[in-house]
Amino acid sequence: MTTVVGQINKTINSIISAYNKASIWGKMLTFVTLFFLLVISFRRFTIFKEGFEQNEQFVFKSGTDLYDKFYADVYDYLVFNNMKDEFEVGELVNKTSPTSQSIILDIGCGTGHHVSQLADKGFNITGLDISPAMIAKAKELYPQGNYKVGDALVQGEFNPNSFTHILSMYFTVYYFQDKRQFFNNCFQWLMPGGYLVVHLVDRKHFDPILPPGNPLLFVSPQKYAKERITSTKVKFDDFAYSAKFDLNEESGIAKFTEKFKNDNNGYIRKQEHIMYMPDTQQIIDEAQGCGFILEGKIDLLQCQYEYQYLYIFVKPN
Repeated sequence: MTTVVGQINKTINSIISAYNKASIWGKMLTFVTLFFLLVISFRRFTIFKEGFEQNEQFVFKSGTDLYDKFYADVYDYLVFNNMKDEFEVGELVNKTSPTSQSIILDIGCGTGHHVSQLADKGFNITGLDISPAMIAKAKELYPQGNYKVGDALVQGEFNPNSFTHILSMYFTVYYFQDKRQFFNNCFQWLMPGGYLVVHLVDRKHFDPILPPGNPLLFVSPQKYAKERITSTKVKFDDFAYSAKFDLNEESGIAKFTEKFKNDNNGYIRKQEHIMYMPDTQQIIDEAQGCGFILEGKIDLLQCQYEYQYLYIFVKPN
């Protein structure tokens, strides 16, 4: 702990030194940037004021059941990062060159942020999610968007050659145990020459701390820790949130366990995400085995998501 604090202090001192040497305009820009980041951090902890209500003292949820109305309502306060989404959308547009004629599918669209940002740029995009509650939240936030409740592992969800682009963002692919079925479906749904963009991580090194649980804002505390930090703790107005990421490298299965504890009555909601996380190369091999060509990779380090990437696959013409 002393080493971590010392390293953090050293970093802070370096920032202060750089600030003191900056020009007046440089100092003004630094101040505005820090103020903006503090506002974002403050809003994360204060906007969400609703607690969770349940009749039982203890509730456990897993699989698709955990994506209910409560989780859909709190989800963005746990994981949403607008700067990351804007960076991803900008890179997707630059690397895959969609046009007004493009037809895009976002698999695992969640609360609809990527769908909204791409739609705002004039693209024809549909969001797909297996959770009715998440789709309802997306429609609440972005009522003009196109959304569909459905399962990406069901080939009949869409006709062959329906899309020019398919996106699978923010860990979505890891929820599919049968990744070959996922890639086969995407291959069928894409037009020849179409793009499949998949979010993949270095499972042993990415930072599993959720954004509101990071005390250093946009600096990863993993850089200053002797051992990888895998837990998150956040205090909301009337409940406490905690989470832990556990990876079994041998089996390739990870568990992301979340707990919500009500301040008033002590009632607990616990939920468990099962993620199928083989080595990245194995996932790439499965995609290529289904006919895809790996065209490129976008490093999310530039938006402070180290060891996380967007892999760009292409269906041959």
